[in-house]
Amino acid sequence: MNATLTDDRRRLVMPPELPPKSPVTVQQIDQDTWLVKRARPETPGLVMLLPDVKRLPTDADWQATESRIVAHNTQNIAPFDE
Repeated sequence: MNATLTDDRRRLVMPPELPPKSPVTVQQIDQDTWLVKRARPETPGLVMLLPDVKRLPTDADWQATESRIVAHNTQNIAPFDE
């Protein structure tokens, strides 16, 4: 064990960045190797409810913008051969 991580009674000393009484997990890899990891609470996933859109309204300005985007992104693509 690294001597800088133990005190005079051979107890593991956590770094000062770790708040006191923080939960940790300890995993023994082999006879001489231990992993100590800080256990952090999992953040819940974000749930977004989106409306079910069957058909988009026609918008001439958006159709022109979308056509320019498609033309730009497909200019260097080889033609598809069947």
